Amino acid sequence: MNSKIWKTWIGASLLAGGMAACTAANTEDTPFSLLASVVSEQANFDVVQVTDQLDKPWGLAFLPNGDFLVTQKTGQLVRVAAKSGAITSISGMPEILVLGQGGLLDVALSPNFAEDQALYISYASGTRDKNHTVIAKAVLTDNALTTLDVIFEANTEQKSGGHHFGSRFAFDNQGHLYASIGDGGRFEDEAQNPLNHFGTIIRLHLDGSIPADNPFADGVLGAPEVWSYGHRNPQGVTTHPSTGEIWSSEHGPKGGDEVNLIAKGENYGWPKASFGRKYTGGKISDFSELPGMVSPLLHWTPSIAASGLSFYSGTAFANWNGDLFSGALAGRHLRRVELDGYEIVAQEELLGDLKERIRDVRMGPDGFLYLLADSGKLLRLEPTK
Repeated sequence: MNSKIWKTWIGASLLAGGMAACTAANTEDTPFSLLASVVSEQANFDVVQVTDQLDKPWGLAFLPNGDFLVTQKTGQLVRVAAKSGAITSISGMPEILVLGQGGLLDVALSPNFAEDQALYISYASGTRDKNHTVIAKAVLTDNALTTLDVIFEANTEQKSGGHHFGSRFAFDNQGHLYASIGDGGRFEDEAQNPLNHFGTIIRLHLDGSIPADNPFADGVLGAPEVWSYGHRNPQGVTTHPSTGEIWSSEHGPKGGDEVNLIAKGENYGWPKASFGRKYTGGKISDFSELPGMVSPLLHWTPSIAASGLSFYSGTAFANWNGDLFSGALAGRHLRRVELDGYEIVAQEELLGDLKERIRDVRMGPDGFLYLLADSGKLLRLEPTK
């Protein structure tokens, strides 16, 4: 169900059909713009624009002082000031391949950031004819990255072109780093081969070393970093706030976007089993599910183009507690998924009238929900006062 959006213009007191951009004066105390006030099924909230000056934003992290770190697919990592929305570039970035869907991708602070000031970035590296997904760890000193070390490079040497790099981060309660790697687009069959990193979710220690209990840690039947395989292009990975389980969302082709509970060593079916079809309309497989392969908890057909994934566990929106939120690129909305354990109870489309391609979704330390939109916006959802 689409949420109902009440339109208000500050100073104009106008109520009319359609979506209105409600803009507050930029003052020292209220530097941000109020885009809309929303009445939805379980919460009334304001959509506040922190900035609209980002360049193809992709990933979001929250610094202890309240500032935001945002990756821009064009290759820049920037700091957005919490009080003013001012944007500052972070220096010391590695060389990044900006090609198609590739560029600077996700960012995450180390679980030990208070002690080590470390962060992780993922990005495309190489050339048009030979490229792969890379993960680096660096120290953030003021507005610069120092001691940057590459801790992972996908062993997808045959990959060419600019399709399906992944890539999102999550941490479990034991401090392991999980990251998603795409199937490379034209290399989809390799997602069934765990000896390479095409279409996988990997699991690393924080220093990039291999946990001894990884399912293929000895490297015989699979690459040591691989935790799960048979994925297409996962662009949402998150940690369940109560169980510590890793959940992911991935793009299907024409239909068949998936939400999955990620388990050790499991095969998630792509492309042997899929609810989607080829972009031409033809079959990908005769099977949507197969024995020995994990079926999704939820699939979206037609595709919403799921990107960014986050559980809500704050106090600002009591009725949203335990709900799962996904951005929708093609769907141009925020999707709320209500759960009872692993059962899908209900779904709600939010913010459709904004017509934004929502790239990332994160719950902030303040209990508000933050969104990145491809148009260059950082948005905050906060309860209507």
